[in-house]
Amino acid sequence: MQTGRLLTSTLSIAALLWAGGPMAFAQGARPWVDPPPENGAAAQPAPPPLSPQPLPAEPVPEARQPAPAPAQQAQPQPQPQPQPQPQQSAEHRASRPDAAKNFAIDYLASWSARNDIALDATAELYAPRVLFHGSTVSLDRLYKEKKRFTQRWPEREYRPRKESIGTTCNPAGTVCTVHAVFDYTAANPKRRRLSQGSGALQLIVEFIGEKPLIVAEHSTLIQQTRKRILTSEGSSNE
Repeated sequence: MQTGRLLTSTLSIAALLWAGGPMAFAQGARPWVDPPPENGAAAQPAPPPLSPQPLPAEPVPEARQPAPAPAQQAQPQPQPQPQPQPQQSAEHRASRPDAAKNFAIDYLASWSARNDIALDATAELYAPRVLFHGSTVSLDRLYKEKKRFTQRWPEREYRPRKESIGTTCNPAGTVCTVHAVFDYTAANPKRRRLSQGSGALQLIVEFIGEKPLIVAEHSTLIQQTRKRILTSEGSSNE
């Protein structure tokens, strides 16, 4: 997963949302130089002639002599043509909601995998900073939160209700919000605990090029049932 900026920006992107606009850079103009005064030394009257011989011409003040132009300025150099920025076609932007939807499905699938696989996916799925359940956290802190969760519930299965998944994207197709309802089962055999139910998930996804990253995440429980895992001696509810 891309690090650095994600966030940022994204994150404000994410609440963002998490988005972010292009930055404008100021370009300093060359200072204006006033031309030498047109009267110059000619403003002072010349002394009357003392002889019929013509007076030698006065040297032209340096200020009135135009400086020779550098060779570079004698002939204007061709300016580099700006490289055309890749424009996303309307078809490409229209495909972003589907890409964000599939990304959310893959995200839930990654949390149905083994702990090591699920945790390794964290670095690939999230931006460097994430708005996680209302708090902005670093990727390192998010990893620790996820690790505690996997230790508490080492066996997990998340099943998205695909017909419930909805996505909305900004006009540029760079930031999409995904809403999904899912069913889940989480178990801890050592503690003989089982949790089942359904929840609602919201992800804000920012596309860095073609790579989607989560910049904000929030989920809520819709229904939950916890009980002890069945044993040979029977079972009992919590």
